[in-house]
Amino acid sequence: MSRVIASPETTVAYSPTWNGGPTPRIAAVVSTFGRPEFLEALVDSLSAQSLPHDQYEVVIVDNGSLDTTWPLLQQLAERSPARMAVTTLPENRGPGGGRNHGFTIVRAPMAAITDDDCLPTSGWLAAMLAALESGNDVVQGQVQANPIERDGGGPWDHTKWITTPTPFFETCNVAYRVSAFRDVGGFDETDALTAQVSGRAFGEDALLAWRVHEAGGHTTFAEESLVYHRIVPATFGDWLNGQRNLVGFPGLGNRSPLVASWFWHRHFLSKESALFDVAIVAVVAALVLRRPWLALGLLPWVRHRWSDALYRARGEQSLALFRLAQLALSDGVSLASLLEGSVRHKRLVL
Repeated sequence: MSRVIASPETTVAYSPTWNGGPTPRIAAVVSTFGRPEFLEALVDSLSAQSLPHDQYEVVIVDNGSLDTTWPLLQQLAERSPARMAVTTLPENRGPGGGRNHGFTIVRAPMAAITDDDCLPTSGWLAAMLAALESGNDVVQGQVQANPIERDGGGPWDHTKWITTPTPFFETCNVAYRVSAFRDVGGFDETDALTAQVSGRAFGEDALLAWRVHEAGGHTTFAEESLVYHRIVPATFGDWLNGQRNLVGFPGLGNRSPLVASWFWHRHFLSKESALFDVAIVAVVAALVLRRPWLALGLLPWVRHRWSDALYRARGEQSLALFRLAQLALSDGVSLASLLEGSVRHKRLVL
């Protein structure tokens, strides 16, 4: 039977195998909130790592869920062959706070983080461990959309693709030397920039990695450390809300030189956003100056976005026109958010 230890603030349940071996070499840490339907497959993937079970541990934090998450986690820990600890917080502390709590339970000197909507492949922890033990303090891994779900779903469903290094060190697949994580204080739960942007946490992962880097830590990208990201159903409204999060990017650039160096030509979020900015200027100039030919500046954006519109319309030309209009609205919301953030943070990013 698993052991359950309660404290005034948290409850921790341990799998029967938790103490069955030497100090683990690496831990897997997950903070979950309100997604019990994802947990069984997640725990199965974490229990099926290629490392021997006595070489790693799993720590999953129920971050204040108000559903069946906690009793389900206890059941999953009870039957998992992995060395597993599951714990629950009395209230949600945000994703950074949930992960910070998970790190208080970790015994291993290395720890990899993933999210509850992810499915690590069997070689995930082994690849992360090899990269960390070779002298790195932060390792970013590869993320692909779950191949089983790619053929279905709607046009605005949420997933992630990370196939090359980014300055964001997204928590769907990142690993830390635990001493480096603790030396910089872990995720900052009080940072006004990252705590609440459009009602969601934002950028806490990028700033944590930057603090480790600034303190002298080494970073790398491990392509072989692969995590599949679920394709989560979402609406166009959800997509637009996500674009509102871009309001924080100018501030993120102020705080992380790694992020600032990623901006295209210093003042554009990306080449794609620059194309939309040019399109807007071209259309406005055509209207104000009464020179219709200036609207040709819209074409590079249309050419770039058309393939995306066709993909979201599953190849239907007429529907693709509608999707293109939706993408125009989305890019408009993105531009407005970046302009607001540029004023707020006194850094021009468009």
